[in-house]
Amino acid sequence: MIYTNEKIKQKNAMNKKIQLILKCIIYLIMIFVFFVAVYIGYEKYIKKEKNISLFGIKQYVVMTGSMEPNYNIGDLIVVKHVKQDEIKIDDVITFDVGNDRDTISHRVIDTKEQDGNIQYQTKGDNNNAPDTELVDYDQIQGKVIFKISKFGMILTELTTGTGAIVIVAIAILSYLRASRSEEKRIAREDARSRYNKPKYEKDETK
Repeated sequence: MIYTNEKIKQKNAMNKKIQLILKCIIYLIMIFVFFVAVYIGYEKYIKKEKNISLFGIKQYVVMTGSMEPNYNIGDLIVVKHVKQDEIKIDDVITFDVGNDRDTISHRVIDTKEQDGNIQYQTKGDNNNAPDTELVDYDQIQGKVIFKISKFGMILTELTTGTGAIVIVAIAILSYLRASRSEEKRIAREDARSRYNKPKYEKDETK
């Protein structure tokens, strides 16, 4: 099979489109992660927000072992605000505690109703006894919908100034590397076109 200059150009054009699409996807992901990190850092360290919401969803980092082995220290848990009738026994909920600074994520093991007000009995999976205080609906930040193991530690690093700088540096280096590769590819194509010879040939008679 003989690869003519025209076929080589068509193949290079297709490869170029694929590479461009992949680069765009990578850059978009990196830009998104960067702005998320900046937003979370701003809310956390500048505005001193305790419960940061992103697109209506909140995320927390597990800091204790009270929910092991299902939720371990360093895991990122994603919490969604839900209506009261959507909270069921065996759900894991995240709620504020009395000092208005900390949150706890424990499992609902029972509900109690008093004067039309529903309260929730919670317990850590790794704890021997239920929590001493019942939880009102107004304390609940949301229901845990999923977790990402150990990602909380990574996210914590990204919300620092150093983490944001690292992301920007990676993006710049990736762009420079991609630009250099593109320049080399264009130079190779120019050299082949000047000498007007195919990239390589394979003898079909063999």
